[in-house]
Amino acid sequence: MRRLALAVAAAAAALACGAETPPAFTTGPGVTSVTTLDTSTSTSSTSSAGSSSSTSTSGGAEDSAAASTAGVSTFDMDPAPDLGDPQPEGCKGKIDFVFVISALLTMDEEQDQLVASFPGFISTLETKFASFDKHVISVNTDEKWRGMGCEHPELCGNLGNCGPYAMNYVCGSYADTVFKCDRTRGAGLLYNAGAYATNHPCELYGGNRYIIEGETDPDAFACIAQVGTFGDNGPLADTLVATVSDELNGPAGCNAGFLRDDALLVVVFITDNEDEQSVLSAKKVHDAVVAAKGGDESAIVALAIIAQPQVGEPVPGCVYDPEIWPSRLRDLIETFEYHHEGDICADSYDGFFSEAADLVHEACNAFIPQ
Repeated sequence: MRRLALAVAAAAAALACGAETPPAFTTGPGVTSVTTLDTSTSTSSTSSAGSSSSTSTSGGAEDSAAASTAGVSTFDMDPAPDLGDPQPEGCKGKIDFVFVISALLTMDEEQDQLVASFPGFISTLETKFASFDKHVISVNTDEKWRGMGCEHPELCGNLGNCGPYAMNYVCGSYADTVFKCDRTRGAGLLYNAGAYATNHPCELYGGNRYIIEGETDPDAFACIAQVGTFGDNGPLADTLVATVSDELNGPAGCNAGFLRDDALLVVVFITDNEDEQSVLSAKKVHDAVVAAKGGDESAIVALAIIAQPQVGEPVPGCVYDPEIWPSRLRDLIETFEYHHEGDICADSYDGFFSEAADLVHEACNAFIPQ
């Protein structure tokens, strides 16, 4: 409409000046409306909590039309459109947490450390976000229900229980409570059984295989995260790929509804042993997780509490990284822009999770859901 009015007015002016023929409709000077975007980019420096950066774009629109010819009407010039805030908001505290925890024989103390430090981690995040909407899942890494070790003749058969570290396990209770998803790699754990495990089914608010916002049971995380020590040396990296797959997150999947398009994904590996069973390379795992998040690299934070190289005298019971071969999980998390690594032998994981919370907050501000 604007171009037509200006062109007609220009033609009329030309006729009034004695032009033999009116000019053709054109987009030349005096007629064209030009919109320009002023774009600026800023990048944050790498933080001590992990390698991270964020990019923000801001722009404003200016709408100008020249009408310098005397007598040309500009009554139909529209006002500049209101584009709103040019910088979309980040994840707004909507975060999906995946815990991939080894259930090997040596992992009893580490699980206690995790359970003790998790509430502080969540509390810190809650202070960083005006609203906090979380999903939390702890996943099966070995395609079996570990409580079958309790049903062994030497335990339930002869003792009537699962031994001194699982006295509260109810022998035979699995018959009506354990199903296919309890034996599926990458599926959320609801019934951890065996030594140092929860040894009863978890009843989570919402009826899912993961915690959602609104959960009021303070022991809900301990229930799903106390995976025990009756597990195999499962492929942890490959397990992550299964966890975020369409198969498990679709409407009929074990983790239906867990992975949300508009939520930041925070992955936490916890193991004192090298991941020797995964067959996928770090790049293939990285690419699969990024694809699950719609191709957005900034939508993922990768954390790992793993063995570190020995410094000084060895600590009794501590597992160290011999540095003979590269650490698969270290290589994996370092493929992600936002990553942070902790020491599996630390006296407390509070410091690790405090630094991780800062990284999560930084990543959340950079992640722009599409």
